[in-house]
Order: sequence, then C-alpha cells, then structure tokens
Amino acid sequence: MSQRGFAGFGPEPTRWVPLPARLFREVFPHITDIEEMRAVLYVFWRFAFAEGPFYFVTDRDAAHDADFWGHLGPTPQARREGVRAALDAAVARGVLLAWDPPAGGPRYYFLNSPKGRAARQAAQSGRWHPGEPAPPPAIAAQPNVFRLYEENFGPLTPLIAERLRDALSQYPQDWIVEAMQLAVLRNARNWRYVEAILERWTTEGRDDRTSEKPARSDAERYKRDPYARFYE
Repeated sequence: MSQRGFAGFGPEPTRWVPLPARLFREVFPHITDIEEMRAVLYVFWRFAFAEGPFYFVTDRDAAHDADFWGHLGPTPQARREGVRAALDAAVARGVLLAWDPPAGGPRYYFLNSPKGRAARQAAQSGRWHPGEPAPPPAIAAQPNVFRLYEENFGPLTPLIAERLRDALSQYPQDWIVEAMQLAVLRNARNWRYVEAILERWTTEGRDDRTSEKPARSDAERYKRDPYARFYE
C-alpha cells in the first residue's frame, strides 16, 4: 500500500469515532508496538458503526480490509497472521477478549466491556452462535443511524453513541431512522426527542405518525424529561 499524504478535512460533515477517555490514560501511553495501536483503533472504528446485539470482529474478516491492513501483505491470507498478532496483543493488554469456536474457523474478538464479556460468555456456553460478520463498513456510503445523527443532529459524542447503540438493541432500525426524520421535520434536532417518539410508538403504535397530536405528545414528553438539557 503506497504512502500518501493527508489532504485535510473537507467541508462535508465529519464522522466521529468515540473513544473511551481511559484509553488515553491507561492504555495508549503503554503501547509501543504500532500494530497493536492500529488494532485497538481499528476495533473501535468497526464497533462505532456496528449494529446488532453484540459487537465483534474476526481475524479473517479484518484481514480482508486491505484499506487498513494492506501494509501487512497483498492478500487476506498474507495479512491474517499479522492481523491476528496485533489483535492478540490487544487481548494480552486487556483491551479485547478473544474466543475460538470449538469447530474451528476464525478467531472472534470482543471489547473487554460488560457487553463484550456477556457476548463471549454467551458464545462459550453455546447460547449465542455468531455468524460471519459483514465486510468492513463503507463509512462514506453506509446509511445508518450514526451517520444520520452526525449529519442532522451534531457531533457523535461517546454518550450519544452509547444511547444510539442502546436504541438499536431496543427498536428496529427503520423506526429509529423514521423517528430521526420526524425530529428533523419538526425542527427538534435532539436525541431525547427521538427517544420520546420511539417510546410513544412502542406504547401506542405507529398507525398515526403524521398527525399534529402525536407531535404535541412527543414534545410534551420531551419537555417533562428533567435530563433533556444534557442531550442538547
């Protein structure tokens, strides 16, 4: 992969990848291997745009991402050993968790977080059988709720990113997208307002989504939330 300079950020909306603050104090200062650093950043990039109940990446899947790991070799087969070594270094540091399926195949990596630990435990006990993850996300083109938020509401902070992930685990993605579109149409570009719409649809149904009454109901529910100011 040829080295090329960075031309700088353009006028288009910038997508953000949230990183836990503890990484900058407890992890990054101690990493001396560039490939391990790449692995940590890669996993957080992948998970920032992931959807579903559990977030994971496999060594085989990551090795297919030539845009990120192409410097390790010209083919996925050539890159896989280096990718696994980098991810395993992050496991040894305690940032990631690894799991090898009993039947063989790719090695799965989870974030060492409550959700990640629950995912690996579910996989180890056989209560969850992960399928092969999709190819690396096309960040510039993938229309998901994270991109919609950044383009229409504001910067994707770690707090908001976590709330988006929680929403994806509770509601269908098409609900979230439609609720965000309604919030924009009503000039209420606020995630708490979107949550109020989703909560109302859950309890009252989605049959009448365009009348003035639901709009007032959503607005009143948002105004009653004492924590709404924190999501501006």
